[in-house]
Amino acid sequence: MGSGRLRRIALVVSGATLLAALLALPGAVFAGESEDVAAAHAGTAAFTDVGLAEAAGYGLPPEGPLHECIASFDDTGAMGLHYINGELVGDTVVDPAAPEALVYQPIAGGALKLVALEYVVFAEAWDAENDHPPMLFGEMFMLIEEPNRYALPSFYALHAWLYEDNPSGTYAAFNPNVTCDVVPDTATQTAAPAASTLTVALVVALLGLSALLGVAIARRRFA
Repeated sequence: MGSGRLRRIALVVSGATLLAALLALPGAVFAGESEDVAAAHAGTAAFTDVGLAEAAGYGLPPEGPLHECIASFDDTGAMGLHYINGELVGDTVVDPAAPEALVYQPIAGGALKLVALEYVVFAEAWDAENDHPPMLFGEMFMLIEEPNRYALPSFYALHAWLYEDNPSGTYAAFNPNVTCDVVPDTATQTAAPAASTLTVALVVALLGLSALLGVAIARRRFA
């Protein structure tokens, strides 16, 4: 067998191997989901039902700034309505399966859609025991100093948009896909679009790779 034919076979085999790796990438991405994210989903999935969240101790504060839907001041989106668990607020435990607050998007008919989890630790208590900010999901909490719009003492907070795609980032404070206006339930999106975006990127990569392989083989054939 000629050396040129061997090179062409090797090129095709290498390309096939790379194609297989790319096709397997989505599964690898989801299989590699962090333990924190997996724990958060396991601990909060039932709270898509607001009634179950209330039964577990979460509720909208009866008054104050956090009684209202929270939106940004600079049109970068909203957080939503914060259902807070009073038993979890105030300690220095950060547990992905037990967020201090559940964040809901108001939708048509007076219903609420779970969009995010929020983890909160008061700064004074945390700093008395630690020399660094709290972390979850590989992300450092944001320090919100007093005075603030929430009328709270200085605190560390981290949002995790595990139930709504956030173009600003999974752990950003505000989400442009969320509004404090009531929206139809069909208008809200889950994290599925992120997976769709990954699929499109993979298809583009595969088409590009196929084209490169075709050009390389043609060049060797007519060299």
